[in-house]
Amino acid sequence: MSNLIPDKIAKSIKQTVYNEADKVNYLSRTRTENGNFLAQLVSMPSVGGKLSQYMRKDAVRTYIKDAILNRYSKDKTGEAKPNDVEEIILETFKIDACLIEDNSKNKTSLYYGDNGNKIIVVADGTVLKWETALRKALMLIASKNLVELNDKSVSILLTLFARYQKISPSDLKCIQKALLVCNAQAYIYGDG
Repeated sequence: MSNLIPDKIAKSIKQTVYNEADKVNYLSRTRTENGNFLAQLVSMPSVGGKLSQYMRKDAVRTYIKDAILNRYSKDKTGEAKPNDVEEIILETFKIDACLIEDNSKNKTSLYYGDNGNKIIVVADGTVLKWETALRKALMLIASKNLVELNDKSVSILLTLFARYQKISPSDLKCIQKALLVCNAQAYIYGDG
């Protein structure tokens, strides 16, 4: 049995999975619901059935989850993400800022604002795991020794994807209150 899926077949399967994921609003569902959805994809002749012709049956589920649905999640997150972070900084901190460093791999970036007197550390993440985004921002501050720049103030902006789920006012208030402790603010996008 070959592990190499012909390109045309792979694209067809990927498109089918993307269409099905769009239909059920995959990103906004619970882990249990998505587990059931994955099981449905494995049993679909046009997805799991086709894949089982090119790989062991026990590898089909892993392939759908890791190669297709993870890519789907990243693609949809990228589509929803705001393009103009400088506009978000202006809206949030009331200052103009310009990008000085972008680390796409770690989903962090640095901006100067207020004529270089302010540094804004931006970290991307999700509402569900906002503390992971905060940790990335704090690690960047520590690794760049930004806390030792006494003449500059450092602020944190977390851009958090809500995955098309409604965020309760109490959850939002809790996140904002926690972030204020470390001079951070959250910009939430893609909420239901």
